[in-house]
Amino acid sequence: MALFKLMKRVNPQKRNEPAKWYAIPKIVARMTTRAVCKYVTRNTTVSPTEAEATLNLVLDAVPQLLKDGNSAQIGNLGWLRLSFSSEGVSAPREFDAASMVKNIRIVFTPSKEFVEEVAQGIAYENAGIVEEGFTFPTLKAYDEYKTTGRLPVGNGDEEETGAGA
Repeated sequence: MALFKLMKRVNPQKRNEPAKWYAIPKIVARMTTRAVCKYVTRNTTVSPTEAEATLNLVLDAVPQLLKDGNSAQIGNLGWLRLSFSSEGVSAPREFDAASMVKNIRIVFTPSKEFVEEVAQGIAYENAGIVEEGFTFPTLKAYDEYKTTGRLPVGNGDEEETGAGA
């Protein structure tokens, strides 16, 4: 289940309009490469160590592939490519890449199939309301705060005030 929090903010493309509530994803856990490899190999004869070694071989090669001007497809996951900006010059002979190329970034473009796989059948659950840097665990806890002015102290589901973190 994909968890989200609601956060009130002004749409940067509509700065003259009042702030609205928007869903933002809540990350449950950061999975390490090792944890991902254990998860991926759970019903296979491949060991997590072998999967991690193979993945590391691919990831060790990608920087050089990008430096050489290639984009790199990582299976059905998508593509990686190099991106950067530079200072402008009046004439081509004035350009010095070593000092004028700036903001080197790696751009990931997920494949259409990967995006569709993630989006297919996804379910969402509200994991809180964020206002003024405080996360209220439930809509009930947020409503109570708005009514009483007291911050929650429990989990927000009981009759008493709920906890926010």
